[in-house]
Amino acid sequence: MAPRPTTPRSATDPHEGQEIATAGAPPQVADAAVIMLHGRGSKARHVLTLVDEFLHRGVMYLAPQAAGSSWYPAPAASPIERNEPWLTSALGRVSAALDIATDAGVPPERVVFFGFSQGACLAAEFALRNPRRYGGLVALSGSLLGPDLGSRPAGDDGNGDHDGHGSDTDFEGTPVFFGSGRDDPRVEADRVEASARIFAELGADAASRLYEGLGHAINDDEIRVIDSFIERLD
Repeated sequence: MAPRPTTPRSATDPHEGQEIATAGAPPQVADAAVIMLHGRGSKARHVLTLVDEFLHRGVMYLAPQAAGSSWYPAPAASPIERNEPWLTSALGRVSAALDIATDAGVPPERVVFFGFSQGACLAAEFALRNPRRYGGLVALSGSLLGPDLGSRPAGDDGNGDHDGHGSDTDFEGTPVFFGSGRDDPRVEADRVEASARIFAELGADAASRLYEGLGHAINDDEIRVIDSFIERLD
């Protein structure tokens, strides 16, 4: 698939028209999809290099690009409103990638969301605000957003409001994994674990794992987790 065309940025929708890079199976033969969200300062094309680690036929990989290589400006623990309108715009790009999978005939229950760092936060936020059965969520070196995670209900936007999906909707056993270095300087370990607990409380098959000495990086064990999530769709 050719990259989606880029259009001028908007003050109210800063990620509008940014590329959604692709790899793997073309839409005509895809029966599963992975939406891959890069971290701050990275590129969609860079996160797609991880595809070389996964040898699964029929899988389409979709990687939205953030404007300026940053999904939102403030730290994850900041009040949600400090990251607007960038966050809402970023969530729109994730939705656009999911629409590409849907248009190719791939249902959400065969879509895995993967993100690293800011991308992990974005993937987790998108799933929480759009609860249903997905193929999986792998969030590495990231957490849900907001200063006090508490126990946010499904569909919650972090400000106590709901997006219309209803708080009685759960994740119906969606496999969810949060992984991070215990010494990661950019995300606190308790936020990683709290995020996994929130998804577990909402019906996901959720787990978290903290690694000693990893820092802000991805290790081989996390790669195996991603691969195992995709393998479940075979």
